[in-house]
Amino acid sequence: MKEKTAYLRGLMDGMKLPDDDNTKLLRAIADCLEAIADEMETESARVDNIEAELDEIDSDIDELDEVIGFLLEEEDEDEDEDEDGEDFDWEDDFDYFTCPNCGEVVPLDEDALQEEADPICPKCNAKLFGE
Repeated sequence: MKEKTAYLRGLMDGMKLPDDDNTKLLRAIADCLEAIADEMETESARVDNIEAELDEIDSDIDELDEVIGFLLEEEDEDEDEDEDGEDFDWEDDFDYFTCPNCGEVVPLDEDALQEEADPICPKCNAKLFGE
C-alpha cells in the first residue's frame, strides 16, 4: 500500500499540476492515503506480533496439557495400587460401611463379613456395627 501511495505522489509531483482547488483536493487525498498506508503497516506489524505470541501460548498450552495428562496418569496409578504395590480392583464385590465413631468408609467383602462377627474400623478400632 505504501508503494502505491508513493507512486501516486510521484505522479502528482511529475505532472506539474496547477495550484488550484482541484490540485489541493488531490494532494489532500494523497496525504490521506499515505496516512492510511502508514496505519495499515503499523497494524500489520501488531497483528504479526500477536500471532507470534499466540503461537507461543499455544505451544505452552500443549506442554501443560502433556504435563497434566502425565500427572493424571500417575494419580490414577497411585489410586489403583494398595499398600503392597499390587493393583487393587475397586470393582470387586465389596460393601462399604461408614464407621459410626470416626466416619471412615471401610470396604468389606462377603468373606470378611462372614468371618468377623464384629468387624473393626482400621482407623479408630471401634466396632463398625456398634456394641
